[in-house]
Parts: sequence; C-alpha cells; structure tokens
Amino acid sequence: MVKKKNINFLLESVISNFSGLPKGKVLDLGCGDGDYSKRLKDLGFDVIAGDIDLARFKYKDAIKFEHCDITKEMPFPADCFDYVLLMEVVEHLRSPYAVMSEINRILKKNGSLILSTPNILNLKSRFRFLIEGVYEYFRATPLDQLKNPKEVIFNLHLVPYRYHELEYLLTVAGFKIENIFTSIYEGHEMWFLLPIIKFQSWQKERRSLRRGGMDFRRINKILLSKELLYGRHLIIRAIK
Repeated sequence: MVKKKNINFLLESVISNFSGLPKGKVLDLGCGDGDYSKRLKDLGFDVIAGDIDLARFKYKDAIKFEHCDITKEMPFPADCFDYVLLMEVVEHLRSPYAVMSEINRILKKNGSLILSTPNILNLKSRFRFLIEGVYEYFRATPLDQLKNPKEVIFNLHLVPYRYHELEYLLTVAGFKIENIFTSIYEGHEMWFLLPIIKFQSWQKERRSLRRGGMDFRRINKILLSKELLYGRHLIIRAIK
C-alpha cells in the first residue's frame, strides 16, 4: 500500500487532467527530474523535456531533452507546441512577463499553458501569515538563502503569487484562463476562519458597489471556491 505522504498529489492531479485532453506535443518546461515528462509520454503525448540542468533529468534514453534557459529566448520556432507545462516555476522567475510572452510565442493557437504555484490563499497559508507574517512555502528569506552555499539559486521562492497577480500576468501575456484546479485539499481544521472571510468578502462587495467602485463579486467567487480555500497548489490551465 502506497503511503499518503509518498504520493505526489500535484503530479497525479496534472496527469489526471491531461488524461481528458487531446493528444499533442508537450514542452515540460523546468522539467527537473522528468517525472511529469515520463508520465505524459506514457499517456501517449509527444513530449520534449526542457530545463537548464541535464544532470537532474532521469529519462535521457526515453525522452528528448532540450537545454532551455528560461531567462532567454527558447530554442523552438513559433507555434510549435500544443501544450506547455510549467510546474512550480513561476514563483522562481525574475522576469515572469518576458517568460510568459515567450511561452505564448511557442504555443500554437488555442494551445494550453498548464502552470502551478503554491496556493498562498488557502486557509492554512492565511493563518500562517496572520501569525508569522509569511505565507506557506515562502517562510525562508531569499537573501539569506543566497548566503547558503548548499542552496541552488534556481530554487529560491521569490514571488508568492495570489490568484489576482497570476490572472493579470496571464492576461497581459495573451492567455485566457480556462480552468482552475488543485492537487490536494487540506487545512479543514482552519474552518473557523471561513465565516470571517466570507463576511469580509460580502461587506467589501456591498461597500464598493454602494460607492460606485469595483465589482468584487467575480473575483470573490473564485477566491471562495474550495480550490482556493483548501487547495495546496493553485493550478491553472490557460488558453492562447
């Protein structure tokens, strides 16, 4: 029996969602050890694994690997891929707008970008911020991490993204969000925060509309979804 703690819930969620999509050409960008690439290839997708570090990649004999420095133009022609997978990468980027623009360039029309980042808006993360002033998965200080000789610079969590910023980033880069999902639901023990959050959201909507301000009902519907309140990861599928 596989222990729950040994299950990669993010991987399983992404593969489950890919199972319902038409087969096509995938770039697993920032592929790391290559587990996502391998599972997608097993599903019948045409996969290219892209990363800056070949040494970590475990499937050199089975999957084509392409050296990709995500801070520069990627070695692919325009309109090349049906899907780009970007798992736990966006929070590490120094120039996210340039990267998203480049991903848009290499995707075919109606192609999909599937990305994930730690969900800092779930109840567990919000409670940590209340107590510590930091979000879940963003507790370490990047500057202090840099001073650690054992730290890899590409592993630094630089930007804790709310859904709000990701939505804007993707829209500016020419994408439309198609679907929001998560890896695993957790933090139900923080249920006592929910009435406060819901009341504040309702008050904010009502106050803003009364004053002729922004209509918060659209974004609040997303923020109060179970994916955002309890999901460990924020996973987005966006269409070019």
